[in-house]
Amino acid sequence: MSYSIREMRALFSFLPALFSLTFPVVMSAEKPFIFEDTPGKLPKNVVPTDYSIRIVPNIDKFAFTGAETVKVKVRSPVRQLVLNALELEIVDASLDGKALPKSAIKIDKEKELLTLALPSELPPGDHTLALSFSGKINQQGQGLFYVHYQEQGSGAQKIMLGTQFEATDARRFFPCWDEPAFRARFQLTALVPENWLAVSNMPIASEKKIAGGKEVRFAATPPMSSYLNVFVAGELDLIESRVGPTQIRVIATKGKAELGRYALEVTAQILQYYNDYFGVPYPLPKLDQIALPGGFGGAMENWGGITYYESALLFDPKNSSTETKQNIYEVLAHEMAHQWFGDLVTMAWWDNLWLNEGFASWMGTKCTAHFNPQWEVWLRRESPRDPTRRVGIAKEAAMEGDARSTTHPIQQLIATEAEANSAFDDITYKKRSVVSADVGKFSWRRCFPRWNSPVHHRPQVLELDHRGFVERAFGSFKETGRRDRCRLDAADRISNRKS
Repeated sequence: MSYSIREMRALFSFLPALFSLTFPVVMSAEKPFIFEDTPGKLPKNVVPTDYSIRIVPNIDKFAFTGAETVKVKVRSPVRQLVLNALELEIVDASLDGKALPKSAIKIDKEKELLTLALPSELPPGDHTLALSFSGKINQQGQGLFYVHYQEQGSGAQKIMLGTQFEATDARRFFPCWDEPAFRARFQLTALVPENWLAVSNMPIASEKKIAGGKEVRFAATPPMSSYLNVFVAGELDLIESRVGPTQIRVIATKGKAELGRYALEVTAQILQYYNDYFGVPYPLPKLDQIALPGGFGGAMENWGGITYYESALLFDPKNSSTETKQNIYEVLAHEMAHQWFGDLVTMAWWDNLWLNEGFASWMGTKCTAHFNPQWEVWLRRESPRDPTRRVGIAKEAAMEGDARSTTHPIQQLIATEAEANSAFDDITYKKRSVVSADVGKFSWRRCFPRWNSPVHHRPQVLELDHRGFVERAFGSFKETGRRDRCRLDAADRISNRKS
């Protein structure tokens, strides 16, 4: 069916009214991002800018000790410092080189807060906080955890370390401002056995032998949220390649690295595609794809060091199925999309998780379909779901979940850490992916190229959350035109709708 230009204009002028009737606004449209108004427990009058962290694991006792120096910017006079800590014991604390008494250190286990009472009012400006602490190495994937596994080939029983911080578990690894709006630079140093390989977000800056092993110092990250940190260490092998200035590696336990060959090839292909698509080159010097034999399922988009459960990354050409090959591709595409949308640009609070995961789900499918049209990924997502095989077809599965009484708006209010962790559900990934697909048909590609233009410099965008980034990318009403503004408003209404 075809329409004249006049008829199309009439149709677009009718759409806002149609959306306002079909999708009534439950919550008012979101206000522009203002740091001081961001939800969360932490006061906004003290902001960390740089962390220097040193971790010493004790594998035998499943515990670790640590020390950190945090440069903070005090924005208004304060009498106490408030940050996050969970399952940590604070050994001592000092501010600007002056020790704080033990009585000044208070931990609220229920609220997961560390409060440091100050002897006098701290004036605005730059200050340095130093903390010594200890914690435990967990069996499950929360904070720093350990994994027992059987080594390929030798059959020997081995152990390795990994981390999982999203949504609110970085505070189990080191005291920090563990809310996504508090972006800072992180420099990690770790003591590990001499025969271990240690991996973090950035390349190794220096390495030296010391009593009990070796001390590995990593380069500092760009400003990022605390939950995007990563630390993995063990008897590991790797294979590597390069895409332009970016070193890419697949890292696995000994004997399994070569099973990452397919993932390495896919990583190179996807990285070049996203560099071109977003118009913003991947900003870190390396990108690691790390296979873990346990600890958690799925994958985590840590900036520069993505972690995966082995089955989501490793592919055996002789034994793995075609379905496994397809799933690996799409998971890689999803997690790598997060390197831009989620890591480089991060939500200010967990209520905008829908933009993070919804976009990555849609972008991962789009990239997969671009390079593998024979898989008919989009068609596969529209076919009936087989409940006996738990095969998820995004659109139908999203509609099924949305029809239940337990549904919720795709943008939901998040008040506590528990609510943040429970927000990772089918509505988050599937319904939001469908909305992202609809928006993506006309708008997503313009966001990053416009951001990379001389008008939108990177430091400006790093101060925005997801919603603010999209608003900035679209520009003003006059700049984008009525049709795009109507569609953006419609997407806003959909995001706040509870079916």
